[in-house]
Amino acid sequence: MNYDVAVIGGGPGGYVAAIRAAQLGGKVLLIEKEAMGGVCLNRGCIPTKTLLKSAEKWEDLKRSPEFGLKAEGIGFDFGAILARKNAVVAQLRGGIEQLVKSNGIDVVRGAAVLTGPNRLEVDIRGSGKKETFEARKIIIATGSVPSSIPVPGRDLPGVITSDELLELDQVPRSMLVIGAGVVGIEFTAIMRSFGCEVTIVEMLPSILPSVDSDLVKRLGLILRKLGIKTLVGARVTAFAAAEDGVAVTVDTGKDIQEFHIEKVLIATGRRPVLEGLGLEAAGIAHDRSGIVVNERMETSIAGIYAIGDVTGRSMLAHVASTAGMVAAENAMGLSSLMEYNAVPACIFTTPEIATVGLTEQEALDGGYAVKVSKFNFAANGKAVSMGESDGLVKIVADANSGKVLGMHILGPHASDLIMEGALAIRNNLTARDIAHTIHPHPTLAETVMESAHGIDGDIIHQIKQKKRV
Repeated sequence: MNYDVAVIGGGPGGYVAAIRAAQLGGKVLLIEKEAMGGVCLNRGCIPTKTLLKSAEKWEDLKRSPEFGLKAEGIGFDFGAILARKNAVVAQLRGGIEQLVKSNGIDVVRGAAVLTGPNRLEVDIRGSGKKETFEARKIIIATGSVPSSIPVPGRDLPGVITSDELLELDQVPRSMLVIGAGVVGIEFTAIMRSFGCEVTIVEMLPSILPSVDSDLVKRLGLILRKLGIKTLVGARVTAFAAAEDGVAVTVDTGKDIQEFHIEKVLIATGRRPVLEGLGLEAAGIAHDRSGIVVNERMETSIAGIYAIGDVTGRSMLAHVASTAGMVAAENAMGLSSLMEYNAVPACIFTTPEIATVGLTEQEALDGGYAVKVSKFNFAANGKAVSMGESDGLVKIVADANSGKVLGMHILGPHASDLIMEGALAIRNNLTARDIAHTIHPHPTLAETVMESAHGIDGDIIHQIKQKKRV
């Protein structure tokens, strides 16, 4: 064989798999048809967080008087904001390319097709030529693309996905967001901060349907306070060209409403990239949800693995990276298993949302007797001093053992704080283990400690709450 491992896709799953295989002594080929870093780096996690940081700093400027500061003539240059976003992406992409090179990995730019259990044909980008490569093991990491919706007028110029939104050179005056999942809610937060009037349309009965209901209720209040209109249990039935952008027809379940909007963002989820890979010819089991894999990330064909979004499991960059390491280690003769019981998920709204483990309802549906404790950021000294006291920490624990089943946070730096919950669930720790670990003061981490105290005892810095058992 030419290579020990060939990886199709250079996103957060693929390039990590390639590096791990190389670290284990493998001769590795990495095939990427577009930019290194995949969707996460180029059109997802990193560019959106860069825009969000600019939005947060803009909000800080507008709130200057609250902190005894004076700022005159303030404003923002959206072109400069986009330039910084592009510079950050380019810097990180260059870092990944250097990492790949330093590990002795061969990189081929082009689209790969499986032509046998150990063979790939690659359409070399820009050359018009095809080359064949052989590898002892193959890892598929082709990621996902935005889903579309079968609505008349979908192809109008003002109807866009997150990919196009990231390339806009100015903030729309108004935007209708279809889908109140992670992508829709994050872009809502960013665009609203820069003055865009945002309306959200969600077909399900609630925004963020996979998030614990207590956090969703609190976020709903925050969205209303920001002037964001939310229609749940509603669906878009048609788009039409309008003088000021797009005319959108929405069936709310009670009536038919029409909105005249400058831009429409379709944020109805993502679908795995399965087309053109030769999966049928190779006999690899898959369906519309993705490629079927086991806990070793093996497909139905020996020697071929699949990782990340293309499996249709948890479409998160950090899950893809972990799965990439598991697949690479198994491809190189080790024995590694993928676990999904303690996967933290973050939503970068303002304030942030972060969750890990079971929601309260999921725990009840799973037959657990549960204890629940909540602590508000408004009672935390650090949060109040920061002027960011919206939100809460909620812990769901097994009523019998005290083990942490889930942790759910809405508040400042939730994406950092959630790791206490992930470590607790991964290592079968109890709420008492968290509560009786000394946390530094004054810090936001104390919110987690206080909530943990509420499982088996009483919270010090909050009026006594009724325990839910």
